Amino acid sequence: MTKKLRNFLLFASALLACFSFSSLKNTVQAASDQINVVSTLDFYGEVAEAVLGDHGKVTSLITSSSVDPHDFEPTTKTAKTVAKADLVIYNGAGYDDWVTKLNPKKTLSVASLMNVKDGDNEHVWYDPETMSKLADRLVTEFSKLQPENKATFKKNAAKYKKSLTKLTTLLDKIKKNSNNQKVAVSEPVFDYSLQKMGYKISNTHFAQATEEGSDPSYSDIRKLQNDIKNKKIAFFVQNTQSDSSVIKNIVKLCKKYGVPVVKVTETLPKGKTYVTWLQSEYQAVLKAQSSSK
Repeated sequence: MTKKLRNFLLFASALLACFSFSSLKNTVQAASDQINVVSTLDFYGEVAEAVLGDHGKVTSLITSSSVDPHDFEPTTKTAKTVAKADLVIYNGAGYDDWVTKLNPKKTLSVASLMNVKDGDNEHVWYDPETMSKLADRLVTEFSKLQPENKATFKKNAAKYKKSLTKLTTLLDKIKKNSNNQKVAVSEPVFDYSLQKMGYKISNTHFAQATEEGSDPSYSDIRKLQNDIKNKKIAFFVQNTQSDSSVIKNIVKLCKKYGVPVVKVTETLPKGKTYVTWLQSEYQAVLKAQSSSK
């Protein structure tokens, strides 16, 4: 091998090594530039993904409708995932507060964002204003981590918020025909939406008992049965993820006396987005309004 050729090969090898190191450095840099977000609930994770765009990664801890967030038991893997996150989004108000015990760097309680305290109705995602406020707050939080991408986060949030107008349009349509009527519910899952629709909950004591996992009192059950028989309620809202025999009997009574039943869920159904999930439930309310005319 000639001296010239040897020198050329050494130069080429050094150049290749530089490119490889530079490429590796850029890869590591790109990975470290990604914002790491953890969300306890997948529908909050959906908002975070929309605002982040390609500037981060979101991991949702609860993605199955068969898992009760109250009873979720975090594993060692869950704890490690939470510890690595730049931001952990959780519902709060006692719903999934177990995540705060896993030593996260920073947390965002959606309930606190909506001024909902422990003891208040924790199902804040059914308030149509929640996701819009969450998107705006995430712009602020993500911009602290990546100030150079603030404009992108704002643009992404605006696009997501625009998709929520489908829900407000339906809410306005429902409210025009609600006439401050009374409705009954199996538990206070859907209450925030019902209030925005202009309905009044007639059986709060009954619903709270179901929410707490106990049977409603005889007097509460009797009153609801009479309201159904005398059609004093516009419809009954059933959380289909509850398997209470009391609720099943109430639903049977509604069908017997021609009182519409609106079915809702507490968690995001498989194959749906937050918007399509609520759209289907709001459409069910519209159908109940039409059938009761």
